[in-house]
Amino acid sequence: MKKVNLTVAMFSVLLLAVSIVGCGNNKNTETAISKTFGIFTVSDNGLTAKVEGTIVDTSLQDFHKMMVQYPNVQTLDLVDVPGSDVSGDLKSDMALDLGRQVYQKNINTHLVDNGFVASGGTDLLASGKSVTVGNNPEIGVHAWGGGFEDNPNASAWDIKDDESHIEHQKYLRYYEDIGFSKQKAKDFYFFTIRSAKENDIHNMTTAEINQYLIR
Repeated sequence: MKKVNLTVAMFSVLLLAVSIVGCGNNKNTETAISKTFGIFTVSDNGLTAKVEGTIVDTSLQDFHKMMVQYPNVQTLDLVDVPGSDVSGDLKSDMALDLGRQVYQKNINTHLVDNGFVASGGTDLLASGKSVTVGNNPEIGVHAWGGGFEDNPNASAWDIKDDESHIEHQKYLRYYEDIGFSKQKAKDFYFFTIRSAKENDIHNMTTAEINQYLIR
């Protein structure tokens, strides 16, 4: 009977096991590089990012993380962004700060075919250095809600004719910060809050989209 060198055999088995574990670790390393950051999902070529979901407080941080890992993102393809649910004050809020960052980084925005944006999603669409829309777009605008001063039930609809009201200022400032002229910022903002009440929505016509958003 042929003798087997047990030391060599055991070493070979151990080497094989280490090799298998090493391959597994390499696979995990590859899949650990995420392409999804909250509402943002980066394309395979790293040039575009799909946007789906409600803008929340963490969306700005997610955007920054995405741009660190994928600095060549040039366009946000908005698919379904129904609005925002964020914290803020008289000066700004997280959704508006996100739009400012998009504009400052010279990123374009595009509403895909049959895409839908509303409220804060519309503000995000407006923030692109270049703004384009696909076929059958649905772009909703309405008066913002959430109350102000000592009236928690108030909305922009209640002050839509008082253009000097302090509650309007952060939105007017936002549109100017994303490249609108002072007059266009005023025209678009008051168009949005006069289009529908807080719990209603107005879908922009092609003429309105071309007048206010396309650039």
